[in-house]
Amino acid sequence: MITATLAEPGQVVAIGQAVARLAHRGEKEAVVALPETWLGEARASHASVRLWSDPARSFAARLRELSPQADPATRTYAARFTISDADDTVALGMTAIVTLTHAADAPVAEIPLAAILNRGTGPTVYVVDDTGALEPRPVKVASFTQQAALVTGGVSDGDKVVTLGVQKLIPGTKVRAVETPQ
Repeated sequence: MITATLAEPGQVVAIGQAVARLAHRGEKEAVVALPETWLGEARASHASVRLWSDPARSFAARLRELSPQADPATRTYAARFTISDADDTVALGMTAIVTLTHAADAPVAEIPLAAILNRGTGPTVYVVDDTGALEPRPVKVASFTQQAALVTGGVSDGDKVVTLGVQKLIPGTKVRAVETPQ
C-alpha cells in the first residue's frame, strides 16, 4: 500500500531519491522517538501499546528495531515496536502510547515530579535523614507519568523525600518535616 508520493509526475529525480513511501500489510508497528537515556530501558523492558482511539485496550509489543543513530534535529533515536496480535482496530497512522515496564518483582516508588532534581549528574532526590539533615540521593527512574516519577532504586520504604523547592536546597541543611494529609 502506498502511503505517500514524494515526487510529481514528470519530475527529474536523483539516483537513490525516494519517490513513494510503501507500507506492507504484514505486522503492524508503533514508531516512537526515544531519548538516549532510554535506550537500555527499551532493550531490557517489556512493551505494551495503547491506542488513543481505545485507551482501555492494550496490546503486547516487542522491540524490533532501534536506530543506531540519533535524529540530528531532535537528538532522539527511532524505535519500532511490533504490535502482537494487532487486529483490524489498529490502523495505519493511528496515534499510540508505548509503555515500557520492568519485571513485576521490582519494587517501585511513586514520587511527585517536583521532587526529582537533575543538575547534570542524573536524577536525584533530597531525603531527610534521622537527624533532620538533607541528603541528596541518586535515584533510578523507571518511567514518568503525567504527575509522578516511578523510581526503582535509590529510595527505601519509609524515606522522607522533599517534594517542593528542591532546586533551592543545599545538602546537609537541617529541616523540619511537615507531613501532608492523605
